[in-house]
Amino acid sequence: MFSILGGDGKEYGPVTVDQLRRWMTENRVTLDTQAKRTGETTWDRLGNFPEFAAPVASADGLPPLAPGAAAATTPPEKIVFTGDWGEYFKIWIVNVLLTIVTLGIYAAWAKVRKRRYFCANTSLFGHRFEYLADPLRILYGNLIVVGLFMVLMFSQIISPILYLGIALCFAVVVPWFIVRALVFNARNTAWRGLRFNFTGTYGASARAFLLWPMLVPFTMGLIYPLVAKKQKQFVVDHSAYGTSRFSFAAQTGEFYKIYGIALLFFLPAFLAYIVFTIAMIAAAANGSGGPAPAIAGMLGLFLLVALPIALLGTIYLRARIFNLVWNRTSLAGNHVVASMRARDLLLLEFVNGLVTIVTFGLLHPWAAVRTAKFQLSCLEIQPAGNIDQFVASAQPPVGAVGEAASDFFDFDLGFGV
Repeated sequence: MFSILGGDGKEYGPVTVDQLRRWMTENRVTLDTQAKRTGETTWDRLGNFPEFAAPVASADGLPPLAPGAAAATTPPEKIVFTGDWGEYFKIWIVNVLLTIVTLGIYAAWAKVRKRRYFCANTSLFGHRFEYLADPLRILYGNLIVVGLFMVLMFSQIISPILYLGIALCFAVVVPWFIVRALVFNARNTAWRGLRFNFTGTYGASARAFLLWPMLVPFTMGLIYPLVAKKQKQFVVDHSAYGTSRFSFAAQTGEFYKIYGIALLFFLPAFLAYIVFTIAMIAAAANGSGGPAPAIAGMLGLFLLVALPIALLGTIYLRARIFNLVWNRTSLAGNHVVASMRARDLLLLEFVNGLVTIVTFGLLHPWAAVRTAKFQLSCLEIQPAGNIDQFVASAQPPVGAVGEAASDFFDFDLGFGV
């Protein structure tokens, strides 16, 4: 007997081995689903238990594949981006001008036009993605967010106590904003005519984005990698394609390893800043005499050298977290393979930043297209079998998607997410 951890973070069971095998053929659970034996406390991948080491027969009665057969017979598929910066420049410049002329009202339509362009130029297995959002719903969300911010700002003029109270209420509402943004973007993104979905709740979002981060100052930042893992897991585990849920199998230790190595890049700048501050205070206390000013000057130069090293740490962190999150993400046995290199990301950011600055932002579309093409070129999909059968099995009951997408609160409340 086993218990499993659902995508909503709840424990289900006990469940028999035969029942779990039936659920696997129905794509309700995968080998990456977290499970434990009844009476035990250690969670592990379902595929790591001996009972599930042997392949499960498919729902259509075909004989099961031998271990590794899917990888051997089905090559990985790249995600292809065909966007052209010249085409996107025309969209971007119109978006910018109309947003300025309409005092920001057109921003909702600008967002939809941008996302539709990038989705339409992204394809997988020869099928393009779609972005189906209604600009009016984004406008409603924008107006709600602007209204809340105006209330917050005016409350500061009326009373500091009122401002603090509203700010606290606003902080409590932020997890709901995050959920609504993820729901909106998922339900309005489709592939092969089937929409994505997001099922996260306010409670789970509050734990990941409000309660866990509150512990960071009390642990001197040591808990931050765990917080980052909790947030990524919340997003992935509550995402779905049709009726098939995504699964996130990254371990906490993997996050700590990446953040620990990245911290080494920041240490020189941090130590130089601390010593530089102390030297400047000593120089001010001693006037212009003594060695303190000279020491402060040398430390200032060292700080200028250490800052680019810290920037390298940021690039390293972004590339490694990108690979970790995607490599530990799967969908009904279909795995994502990520291979971003930090040095390639560094070169991309350097060239993009330089060109954008030199052209006073006019070539931002060029940089945006290069970034999208680079990121997607680092991703491949390792299918578990026939992708057509998977898409068919992921189809929801008739009317379910339409009902979900017509939710009254289905507004884009994501602060530009």
